[in-house]
Amino acid sequence: MRTKFRMSGPVVAIGFILLIPSILGMLFGLLMLVITSGSAKQVSQSGELEIRTKLVAQQIPDAIITEVLAGNSVAENQLVPLSYQQRTAVHDAELSVSAQKVGSGMAVVALGGFSIIVIVASFVGGLLGWLLIMRKRVLECERCGAVVPAS
Repeated sequence: MRTKFRMSGPVVAIGFILLIPSILGMLFGLLMLVITSGSAKQVSQSGELEIRTKLVAQQIPDAIITEVLAGNSVAENQLVPLSYQQRTAVHDAELSVSAQKVGSGMAVVALGGFSIIVIVASFVGGLLGWLLIMRKRVLECERCGAVVPAS
């Protein structure tokens, strides 16, 4: 009884060449998924800080700033006591918050999709590599070297 590669030597070498980078590719894809989700949150926080700074500089009340940063529309009755410049700043901030959400969402979808494609392609390559390096159990004659499947 003996285990032996199913394929010839060059094919087994190709299998190892496919298998090792595939494992690294899957790890890279997973790492990219984690980084993508973390960076979207970080971009959102830095954008909120910038918007808050602009609104505070226009002397907008904290209740309105909180509403804008939450992504909600500010009611008209809250905007009535504000000056034209302050209302314009609030509307600009609302648009900026919406644009940041859309932009970060698109980035997450694009990079997340790319990461998933890398993971799937690496998995397929790894599966092919695994199939090429598989071993089989055989019975081999010690005297003449004849090989017969052990199953």
